[in-house]
Amino acid sequence: MNRSATGILVLAAVIASVLYLWQPWAPGETPLKLGLDLQGGLRVTLQAEEPNPLREDLNAARDIIENRVNQFGVSEALVQTSGDRNVVVELPGLTADDQQRALDLIGQQAVLEFRLVRREANSFPTEALTLADLEPTAFTGEIISNASAAFGGVPGVPGGPTVNFQIKPEFAQQFGQFTGSNLGRRMAIVLDDVIITAPTLEDRISTYGQITGIGTLDEAADIAVVLRSGSLPINLQVAEVRSIGPTLGQDAINAGTTAALIGGGAVILGVIVYYGPMFGGVLAFGVLLAMLFVFGALAGLGASLTLPGLAGLVLTIGAAVDGNVISFERIREELRAGRGIRLAMKRGFSNSLSAIIDANATSLLVAAALYQYTSGPVRGFAVTLAIGIVASVFVNVVVVPFVLDLLTLNNRRTFLWHGFDIRGLRFVGPGRFIVPVTALLALASVGWVAVRGLPMSTDFTGGTNVTISVPAGTTTAQVREAVGALEVEGLDPADATIVEATAADGTRQMIVRTALTSTELGGEGDFGGRLAEAVGGELLSADFVGPAIGADLRRGAVMTVLVSILLVLAYITWRFWPNWQVAVATVASTTHDVFITLGVLALFQIEFSIPVLAALLFVLGYSLNDSIIISDRIRENLNTERGKPYAEIVDLSVNQTLTRSIATSGTTLLPVLALLFFGGSVLQGFSIVLLVGIVVGTFSSLYVLSPMIAWLRRSGSRARARTTRRAHAKA
Repeated sequence: MNRSATGILVLAAVIASVLYLWQPWAPGETPLKLGLDLQGGLRVTLQAEEPNPLREDLNAARDIIENRVNQFGVSEALVQTSGDRNVVVELPGLTADDQQRALDLIGQQAVLEFRLVRREANSFPTEALTLADLEPTAFTGEIISNASAAFGGVPGVPGGPTVNFQIKPEFAQQFGQFTGSNLGRRMAIVLDDVIITAPTLEDRISTYGQITGIGTLDEAADIAVVLRSGSLPINLQVAEVRSIGPTLGQDAINAGTTAALIGGGAVILGVIVYYGPMFGGVLAFGVLLAMLFVFGALAGLGASLTLPGLAGLVLTIGAAVDGNVISFERIREELRAGRGIRLAMKRGFSNSLSAIIDANATSLLVAAALYQYTSGPVRGFAVTLAIGIVASVFVNVVVVPFVLDLLTLNNRRTFLWHGFDIRGLRFVGPGRFIVPVTALLALASVGWVAVRGLPMSTDFTGGTNVTISVPAGTTTAQVREAVGALEVEGLDPADATIVEATAADGTRQMIVRTALTSTELGGEGDFGGRLAEAVGGELLSADFVGPAIGADLRRGAVMTVLVSILLVLAYITWRFWPNWQVAVATVASTTHDVFITLGVLALFQIEFSIPVLAALLFVLGYSLNDSIIISDRIRENLNTERGKPYAEIVDLSVNQTLTRSIATSGTTLLPVLALLFFGGSVLQGFSIVLLVGIVVGTFSSLYVLSPMIAWLRRSGSRARARTTRRAHAKA
């Protein structure tokens, strides 16, 4: 691509990103959507009671719930089907009171029935009536065309909250005849098998009717909403509830922003120091552009930025730096070979292209698997990571070479320090001692996980998870005592798990977990609210995951890992064929990294949650990146260093990529450390997994991958030699 065309492409990408973030065509709207974990709100998963509902019924239920939510007045609500039997509802920005109202509203079956009271029960008060006291259903809610809440009633009717409804014209005559022929009798109005009222028919009703006996005006308004929307075609039960308070959401934003600024600032400062003002400055400019492209793409696609997504954004900084580090190190090699800056840049960018594409392709495959088999905020992590990878590759391959080309066009000075020319370090030889030790460590990690187990979050086990802020000095014993004081039937305070945490701003939090469902607790909001009140704190979040959803998430996690490994294995085999040793050694070293990381989780009893799963998959992708960079250089050196022993070629390749490995690990660790120390308690487990994985992954790419490639190649050569000797002997 010529210089002018490249400039137009870069300018177009910048303008498009700015426009999508600005969105002048939609004034007053927020272009970048925030997930519920950042702005607060309610996420509910409704599951069909029948195992295989018709797709038409599920879609119809989704449409009815969406209509209810819209009439409830929630802006930017999201209602969508998920899988074969789930409807997911996301309601951002709701207060705690509105969250409970919305929860009662969206899952309501809303089957309205008009039924005469049997003559023998005509004298019973409404509160004493049962369904057995009623005659069969005469009419259902399908006869109603409109409904509205009011306060006050009509002449002759006591004041109070009421629901006024209108009869559809096609049912007016029929309903009028029915009510007119039963004057003096009582007609019960039943909603979802609950008798709301049972007034005496004193006049013919053909056009308008009224429901009385309602407790509050809000209750009347909700009944009016469900009547206007109609009843659900299938029975849905609440399978998962995630309630996030606005306080916790704002804390998450503040923590994520702080981590991003500190991590990004540290990375930019580091690359400027290491690569000099021009190359380091252009790299920093590329990182900032990558961030702009990510935000622009999120705004353009209408995707939500979630808390794990913020972590993915921070990791994008590391990915954007990595590609340029690969290129800059290749440029340094050309400079040390005596070439001028222009030719060195041309050859360096060209020689690094294959490694950049391969490394990011594997990460993209992992992000795709994560998106396919997860949901909620973690899917937001996958989206942000995928967009970040694409943006980083564009910056690495197009933007940075273009800018450096312009800056050096009329100035042939060498602006790049030649760096370290590392030679002679051996990795294959020491591997004979290191690999058995670290392999035993990996196996010990697996054994430790099997014996100790991983503390699974409610994401996978099901149950209720409540997070509250507490005053300074509050102990876990006091919180446990408060749990007992609530006297919830079936809840033994000794069985509740109580974990203390500290927010990024220093606020003390208590996380209370129990295997009981929200129904058994009297409603997750009710339980959490009462507990927070009992300890003088504030309810920050309340999550309920049903056993069915927990099982689905476990299956999704297993599928994510398996599919990721299979996709990556297929890609590596295709790219490096017929050097199958590379694929085998890559999978073995990556498995080694994952095993050790899991062992650390079990050792320190770090809760295994969906975000931790996302971090583990990132570790898989990171480990693969290091392995692919080294393997790519081995493939190149096999053509340029013909005649040398294979082990020497492997050692040479590792030496040539060593500065890149160290620089990339450092620039990736900086934002991860920022997440660990400034990202808050929610991302602590996520950050620890990344930290361990990066350190272990860098080590294994040097001292596990390289020896294994050499040994497998040697074993293959010996096997071929034995086969040849046997063939000659037979001849």
